[in-house]
Amino acid sequence: MSVPKSRKSRSAVRRRRSHHHMTAMNIGTCEKCKADVLSHQACTECGFYKGRQAVDHTRDAQRAIAKQQNDHAHHEHEKPAAEAPADKKEDSKEQKAA
Repeated sequence: MSVPKSRKSRSAVRRRRSHHHMTAMNIGTCEKCKADVLSHQACTECGFYKGRQAVDHTRDAQRAIAKQQNDHAHHEHEKPAAEAPADKKEDSKEQKAA
């Protein structure tokens, strides 16, 4: 691995880093709902872009609700399994006491 021959001066380092700055984001407002929107992007609130419906948020909302319901149903079978080891611990304590 190569090693620099000499230390870089403060000005050389800062000159190199002069291009590392961040630029401000170009934010506009949605024509329909007045929410903040990035340029050339559909509105995240209503789904409109250039005066027309680009994204159907009602479908996305329905899918999110359905996914939550499926996740809850999926996790219900795990609850009894978590309680089972606790019962075994209590049984072992009762056997030791007797």
